[in-house]
Amino acid sequence: MIANIARFFLLFSLSVSVMGLESLSGSYQKHHATKKVSDHWVILGAIERIKGAVEPEGEVRLSGRLSSWLWQVPVGHDVEESFGFIKRQIKDSAITLFNCDGRSCGLSNDFANQIFAQSILYGRDSEQKYWVGLEAGSKDTLWIIYGGQRSNKKVYLYVEKLVLNKGQVDLLGEFASKGELKTFIDRGYMVLQTLDKKSVKLTDDQVGMVKRVLQEFPTQKFALVVHRYNKIENQRLVEETQQEAQQALKQIADAEGFIQHLYAHGAGAMLPRENQGNRIELVELKSK
Repeated sequence: MIANIARFFLLFSLSVSVMGLESLSGSYQKHHATKKVSDHWVILGAIERIKGAVEPEGEVRLSGRLSSWLWQVPVGHDVEESFGFIKRQIKDSAITLFNCDGRSCGLSNDFANQIFAQSILYGRDSEQKYWVGLEAGSKDTLWIIYGGQRSNKKVYLYVEKLVLNKGQVDLLGEFASKGELKTFIDRGYMVLQTLDKKSVKLTDDQVGMVKRVLQEFPTQKFALVVHRYNKIENQRLVEETQQEAQQALKQIADAEGFIQHLYAHGAGAMLPRENQGNRIELVELKSK
């Protein structure tokens, strides 16, 4: 009987861990809730006070299923560390819609009391971080992370996960378009397409994205890189992926893309990324 009870609580704790988020070891969870929302206010730009009212540079109202968490972080851990610990739990494919640090975000008091309704987040304006990311998929999900430090040095972290209702992602189109470019430059690469056994053929949207990057950064060098992990001799795999990369490059050229600084590269099974399979990427070539 005791063994069965212990097994139940083990399974329960594992299910909570899978379903939710974890803060740094030793954190004290002060809040967790899940509810349906029909008019959730999401800040997508720096905020300022105009005639006593909070006026963000960008904002949107969304509906969906909202989960939220608030932790007090253990002594000895700063905002940067605790913020990064949470952000790494969000899929790498999530694109940044908006982020800010310190005083460039606006007043900590406004985030704490006007936006999140969590007064304990009110702290030093210079010691705050804010990030909004979009994770596209079968269930489009918006993530919001806010971290701050109070004058007594205590660090708090607040997170929202909003699983969007159908069609709501369309309201984020303008921000997502800008965010894709920002995320690409910050990360240095973007996965254009996951691949099956068929040859590479970019969609019109993917061709358009590559053209846009080339137009936005006309002097920077980029590469279309094809990765495949088929069980064949690696040199042959490199040659085959090189041909596929060349085909993708030709697609961009045929669509009148500016390919002077765009190269094709077949990586075969080399240069793996964690949790990534067969794919074609657009990669920024960094100068040494």
